[in-house]
Amino acid sequence: MLLAQSTPDAATIFYFTLLFIFLTAVTTTIVTKWSRDKCLKLFNGYHVTIEGLRGATDWGTLKVMSSGIELIYDHPYLDTRGRKKTSLLIYGAEIEQRVLTMFRYHDELSEAGQNRRLQQVKNLFNPGRLRRMGRGVRNLLNTLRDAFNTAIGAAAGQFQRMNPANALLTSQTGQVTQIGQTLLGKIAANAYEPLLEQYIGQAVILEVQDPLNPNNTTQQYGGFLADYTQQYVAVLSLDHTLAQEIELIMPEAPQGEVLPPLPPLPPPPPVGGILAAIPAPAMTQDDIALWMDGKRIRISNLRADPVFVRRIERQGFEPLDIGAIIPPNGHMSLPARDAAGAKLIMQVVRWIDVLAPRKFATVRHAGEIVERPGLLEDLGLDQLPFVPSLPKILQTIRGDDQ
Repeated sequence: MLLAQSTPDAATIFYFTLLFIFLTAVTTTIVTKWSRDKCLKLFNGYHVTIEGLRGATDWGTLKVMSSGIELIYDHPYLDTRGRKKTSLLIYGAEIEQRVLTMFRYHDELSEAGQNRRLQQVKNLFNPGRLRRMGRGVRNLLNTLRDAFNTAIGAAAGQFQRMNPANALLTSQTGQVTQIGQTLLGKIAANAYEPLLEQYIGQAVILEVQDPLNPNNTTQQYGGFLADYTQQYVAVLSLDHTLAQEIELIMPEAPQGEVLPPLPPLPPPPPVGGILAAIPAPAMTQDDIALWMDGKRIRISNLRADPVFVRRIERQGFEPLDIGAIIPPNGHMSLPARDAAGAKLIMQVVRWIDVLAPRKFATVRHAGEIVERPGLLEDLGLDQLPFVPSLPKILQTIRGDDQ
């Protein structure tokens, strides 16, 4: 005797479909809320300097969230109108419009930060088997993302045809497909580009648009390609040798004389145009220019290398640690009441950690040619071309290389 095959009734299908849509939507919301760009996460919790599109710099501890970033200043400060500011909030949609580069310098970090950075270097450049396998799987998913998206849409459409009486599924088929594609995008995590993938862990040169004249010139930063996403690219340095130390004595503020306010920087020139002239600086030393008025002092880096501003020393006061980076053609502002007549201790650095939006930054040159002709090698499923000798890297970073 054959038993009749039972099929779920319309109510059961309705409730199962409703539960599936609800759970999938909740999962997507949670994943989207807590997901953060993996390049930005490299700098999360570290002391960094952010360079704006016009070369202005802000520095502090970076906090990365899914909806944007927050730069927590080392010390609250009062602006020229007496308003207290403790942090800088940049929302996700604004980052590419406001941030040109982020810099991190190993020697300015605390001991705990330096140790954490060294562990980060180890994980990035000498990953274990599971990390290599995970990256290979993500690369494979990114390569086949369009095929998976098509399959998700086809599966949802087929289930709808098998259950034409289910009005809920009929009205929500597009949403189910979109949810599946969103989850796949979060799991696959970011872009996969064979041209860049082959140079992960290899020496490269990152080319970034000039902050004052982006139409005509670029700045170049050397290092090892750490990672990339659709929005950002990160290059880490392994050598932190100082090129030069500079001591700049800033002029005293004139007594009883009201200086005109500093003029704003001119706008970028049109394509092929020439940058507008700016007033002559109050002083120039070692390719460091200085402008000042009664409220602030603007310090500009005219060199081709970044400058690390270590501290301010002023007679009768405790030294004030700064810990900020002034990139080439970048500038920083200090309150005149604190900086006038003080000694500014700076160091010229050649190598530094750099993170930049890909809207303005491009990996332009490779240090060495890497050939990876096979599919497995191209996807990175066998191994990633990471820097092979971690002890040598640690010796270089710590400066005890013999």
